[in-house]
Amino acid sequence: MIRFMIMATCVLAPVLGQETYQRTLLVELRHVPAAMREAHGVAAGSGTYSFGSYDPERILSVVGDTVLMLATPAELGKATLEGLEATVVMESADKLMLIKRALYGPTLMLDEIYHSYDRIVRRAEELAKVHPRLITRRMIGETTQCKRPIYAYRLSNDATKAQARPAVLFDGCHHSNELMGAEIVLALMEKLVTGYGQDAAVTAWMDTLEIWLVPVVNVDGHDMVTSGRDPRWRKNLRDVNSDGVTGVYPEGVDVNRGYDFNWAMGGTGDPDKVSYRGPYPFSEAENRAMRHLAATRQFLLSVSYHSQGEVIFYPWVWNDLPAPDDSVIKRIAADVAAHIPTMDATGSYTIAPGGPSSQSYPWLYGRHGTIDLIIETGKGAQFFPPAEVPGIIAANLKGVETLLKHTAGPGLAVQVTDAATGMPLVAQVWLPQIENETVDRRTTDAQFGRMWRLLEPGRHQVIVSCKGYSTVALRAVEVGGKGWTPLEVRLKLSSSTP
Repeated sequence: MIRFMIMATCVLAPVLGQETYQRTLLVELRHVPAAMREAHGVAAGSGTYSFGSYDPERILSVVGDTVLMLATPAELGKATLEGLEATVVMESADKLMLIKRALYGPTLMLDEIYHSYDRIVRRAEELAKVHPRLITRRMIGETTQCKRPIYAYRLSNDATKAQARPAVLFDGCHHSNELMGAEIVLALMEKLVTGYGQDAAVTAWMDTLEIWLVPVVNVDGHDMVTSGRDPRWRKNLRDVNSDGVTGVYPEGVDVNRGYDFNWAMGGTGDPDKVSYRGPYPFSEAENRAMRHLAATRQFLLSVSYHSQGEVIFYPWVWNDLPAPDDSVIKRIAADVAAHIPTMDATGSYTIAPGGPSSQSYPWLYGRHGTIDLIIETGKGAQFFPPAEVPGIIAANLKGVETLLKHTAGPGLAVQVTDAATGMPLVAQVWLPQIENETVDRRTTDAQFGRMWRLLEPGRHQVIVSCKGYSTVALRAVEVGGKGWTPLEVRLKLSSSTP
């Protein structure tokens, strides 16, 4: 009965679209010259018809040379005078109806090429039933508003247990209308499970790694979009104003502004803005679910999929300074980007350093030492016409293949144990020539006493410490140009320990 009452709070206000709107025309412009529609990254460019990810007031999508826009009769006339091929697709004073028609298509519902969360969960269950050793599911939390389960999936050659090997994380849909993330992660799940024993590369990854997948972080918001209620929805469904009604745009919290790394520097404190970061760090259950996962499993590399821009953001530039591991991070990001072709097939993704604030990539790197990349998939829309989806997925799976190659090093494979008992220790492994005060010190894991760290080849100073044990300082650990350099450290109890 309690669960029923909780779920009842998620009965949405009829997604009314009652607001009157001066731009009453949905207009399709074809063959728009590149100079008029050019956009860069995730922000609107200087073009007259460029797409701005966070501002769907006029331009709704720019896919190829086709623009979908909301227009007044005067704006339509201007486009015609500019020589553009303009078609009025729909006329209405209902803004939401126009946006639905633009982004969902003639049926006003999302095409089935996109998966609802329930369909994703069912497909994962089907794969696990046929391949129970290759994929297992873990509930890492529940959503803030509707208390729906947030699932993570562990994949390996024996996913029924944790293994002492590097781990990699892929997640999608921090932002609920950026649907490509869920589709790429689901496609990766299919590739890994069904390809094991058939595909040599897949088999090698599954034999040597733990690969974790969180197809949808923002489950409630994702459902708003995939159910056909509101294609604009970006945030979660938190009832921010506590009026008992959810689903009134743009209520909710931006899940990718809620992490506790320089939290106050990210997003905005204004609940009416699309990047509202919430009342305090980790206020949202979706963020706490990811925190729980990162606390229980250390990740060497991670990818968080977003849309749009065909760019990879990596940590970071902070006060005009790069991240401590900048050379390694940039090398990996550039390699991954170079292997993801753009939608127009004229080039590949680009890279750019992000800021150090409240998002997943600075938090995972700064707090946990995980090299996390935000990959902005596709260009010109938050989600794309059905015909574009397979190509974007295939392109980004090439990026996955490249990323996973970097799990073979070069770097240090550290194991720290008690010298007397051989038991694993949670020990701090500090590289003072690289790290500074901007990042937390990295530690070995509790279960195995292991840590993998990607490094540039050469000599590195390593200091290993654990409370109650004598510190070990290694002045020159030689890291080879390929593979993992093993480093086994056996710590002795300090003579001052009782």
